[in-house]
Amino acid sequence: MMKTRKGYKVYPLTVAQKFHMYYAPHCPSLAVLNIGTSLTIEFELDWDELKRAVNKAYERSEGMRVRFAKDKEGNYYQYIVKHEDQDIEFVDFSNGTMEEAEETMKAWTRVPFKLEDTQLTRVVMIKMPDGFNGLYFLGQHMIVDAQSLICFLKDIIEIYCNAKFEGVPYPKEMASYLEQLQKDLAYEAGSKAQKRDIEYFP
Repeated sequence: MMKTRKGYKVYPLTVAQKFHMYYAPHCPSLAVLNIGTSLTIEFELDWDELKRAVNKAYERSEGMRVRFAKDKEGNYYQYIVKHEDQDIEFVDFSNGTMEEAEETMKAWTRVPFKLEDTQLTRVVMIKMPDGFNGLYFLGQHMIVDAQSLICFLKDIIEIYCNAKFEGVPYPKEMASYLEQLQKDLAYEAGSKAQKRDIEYFP
């Protein structure tokens, strides 16, 4: 049984994550678990400040720093790595067409993540042909859903706006992924709440 990975404590997968691991091997590609989107605004952005905001959002979000590891028996575990600033990609689509930009981002979304010991999100700063600018985000569904995606992008926006504009408050702390994970695992380990749910939904 794995207890640590690369010096970090490991935790079992949640029921939802186990479900993804159950069907994923039967799909043509792990890209079926990819969630890709873009967020742009018709406004000139400070790319250096945006890069700092993205890195700060990663630092503040445990969920975006989750990694997976597999033991010798083939069982998967998860762990959370410490934040390290990364060089956020920048792609200038402004000299092409919107169709070309959209096709490129669709192609990015079709590339599956490696599942073990690697980052499961990707952020690209994008300058679009229509004068809009912003971010492309790609996340693996094992750690990202619609709600967490929105919260992460919202955090980037609020951090950026706090740095660039007067009177914009700094965002409140992000919820702890680890605390919620521990609650989920405790529930699944035969808690009274789980027993009540099983009795109510036989």
